Amino acid sequence: SIDSSGFQSGLSKLSGMASGAIKATTSILAGAATAVAGIGTAAIKVGSDFEAGMSKVQSISGASATEIQQLADKAKEMGAKTKFSATESAEAFQYMAMAGWKTGDMLNSIEGIMNLAAASGEDLASTSDIVTDAMTAFGLAADGTTTIIKNGYSKEVSNATHFADVLAKAASNSNTNVGMMGETFKYVAPVAGALGFSVEDCATAIGLMANSGIKASQAGTSLRSIFTRMAKPTKEVQAAMDQLGISLTNSDGSMKSLKEIMNDLRSGFAGLTEAQKAQLAASLGGQEAMSGLLAIVNASDEDYQKLTDSIYDADGAAKEMADTMNDNLQGALYELGSAAESAGIELYDNIKNPAKKAVRAAATEIRSLSTTIKDNGIEAIIPEETITTVKNLGTTAKAVGAGGLKVLGGAAQFAGENIQTALPVAASLLTVVKGYTVVKTISTAFAETQVAMAGASTGMTILGTVAKLFTGEALAATTATGLLSGA
Repeated sequence: SIDSSGFQSGLSKLSGMASGAIKATTSILAGAATAVAGIGTAAIKVGSDFEAGMSKVQSISGASATEIQQLADKAKEMGAKTKFSATESAEAFQYMAMAGWKTGDMLNSIEGIMNLAAASGEDLASTSDIVTDAMTAFGLAADGTTTIIKNGYSKEVSNATHFADVLAKAASNSNTNVGMMGETFKYVAPVAGALGFSVEDCATAIGLMANSGIKASQAGTSLRSIFTRMAKPTKEVQAAMDQLGISLTNSDGSMKSLKEIMNDLRSGFAGLTEAQKAQLAASLGGQEAMSGLLAIVNASDEDYQKLTDSIYDADGAAKEMADTMNDNLQGALYELGSAAESAGIELYDNIKNPAKKAVRAAATEIRSLSTTIKDNGIEAIIPEETITTVKNLGTTAKAVGAGGLKVLGGAAQFAGENIQTALPVAASLLTVVKGYTVVKTISTAFAETQVAMAGASTGMTILGTVAKLFTGEALAATTATGLLSGA
């Protein structure tokens, strides 16, 4: 019978040593790896995401280094004290920048937009997109203000804050939400803005239509059709307007407000039969928009006045609703998460410069390695002794195939007894082929240890495969060692 005891002894010794090394290294690294990976990785993740977001803001807006630092500080401040993270604030700034807003506009507007997002449940970036697009369409300057008269006193608030308050009030007093209103504004805001209609009056019309189930894009296209047909009436439209006694302009040629036009429409339709209402609505708005027009004129006086009054008394609504929405455990947890991210960003700020240097050094080394391989082939980066070892393994495999297991048994025993020499060779092969020598130039001792253990694990795999090949568990020859046989 074949004596394979030497082979088994060598393989067992190899297995035992590799297993012991793996366990020892695992024990040493476990505590440090858990702590460092848990904190460091999270900090790098949130910090780099935030940094990339602010870089995008700077790229879009053209902000100076000082201005982008002001925006970054504001985003961090919002992340530390609100439910929205600093990274989400950066995303909101991106939409403001795309709308052409300057640094001061963004700094003055972010809190109002945040309040609207919190009040509505919409994400901050989408809310910022809705507000900036609609404000532009209505001709509301980002750096402008709106005069609010309340309880006999007047005050100035930023246009963005007022716009947010109006949307919050409309959404809470009618059967729609901020997201659907944003969809409506896509279609109607440019036309409404051109006609000089206010956001308050448009919000009232949108709310009345939503109460009748006409929402989002359907409401937007309906209002757009009504406005455009009345602004440039055909004979049919003009005849209907004359019959109802309505006009878009005053006697002096100035444009009426949408509120005045809606009042005129409601008065003109009052007392008509249902058939007459349908006929005139179709003439004014067209077949697609007549249902929206009927929703406005058929609303009860009480509902119409209640919605109008609430929207015109919108000052502070977004903040008040946001505070209510956040006054619960879920809101507190959101704030905790945002505060934790802010802490991670601060940690990242302290490590990002050396991290950038390390990554760039790695990139330089890898490019150099790639060039070397391209110009001179893989042999240029693999030590000669490694190639010789692999060739010898292939030669030994062939000899065993011809002479039986006795030679292999002796070789395995020798390998087991000389493991301290064999493992570094296997590790060197893995290290070079996978490019870990590049990593070693910039990595820490932990990384080097991981490379060594990867080599040990690979050594086990290679010898285990050889054993299986020559004990009948596989039929192919030593494919792995043949990779370099022509070197």
